[in-house]
Amino acid sequence: MLAAAALIGLLATPPLRAWLEADMRLHMLVQFPLLVVAGMLAATGMAPRWRALLARWNRHGITGLLCAALVGMFWMLPKALDDAVAWPWLDAAKYLSLSLGVGVALAVSWRPAGLIGRGLFLGNLLPMLAVVGWLYLVAPVRLCNAYLPDQQAATGSLLVAAGVAGALLWLASFFLPRGS
Repeated sequence: MLAAAALIGLLATPPLRAWLEADMRLHMLVQFPLLVVAGMLAATGMAPRWRALLARWNRHGITGLLCAALVGMFWMLPKALDDAVAWPWLDAAKYLSLSLGVGVALAVSWRPAGLIGRGLFLGNLLPMLAVVGWLYLVAPVRLCNAYLPDQQAATGSLLVAAGVAGALLWLASFFLPRGS
């Protein structure tokens, strides 16, 4: 829990936050994943009582994975990125939703979801990354007012690469020997 609080606190410091949010690539591909990691770290220190309470609402990890997917989709929207940069309250909501709604949700749902649930989640997430990246790449207009068109195109390329790389890693995992 302490590591999660330290990471979120570090990411929230004005100089680091301003630097990460000044470039669309850093905003989406560094800050977002670090907030998710902070939430996953927080989940490791979660009291058993809270885990049991969440488990009642998260049978087979379905609710948590659905929450993570919906929150993740929201933060891929250009309007959400623009508003998070412009409105402090939405920036705070970004911190909470990505750490709790994605990070904690993934941490408590991944194992219970089993192979099929994880496959459905990744089978949705990875193509979605690639498609959003492609849209950022080919859009004839600037989609995010807070970022320049070259940042939008670079972010699009990186999102496509992340989706493809993630799919290849996931596929490769089926051919790697499993630990005992």
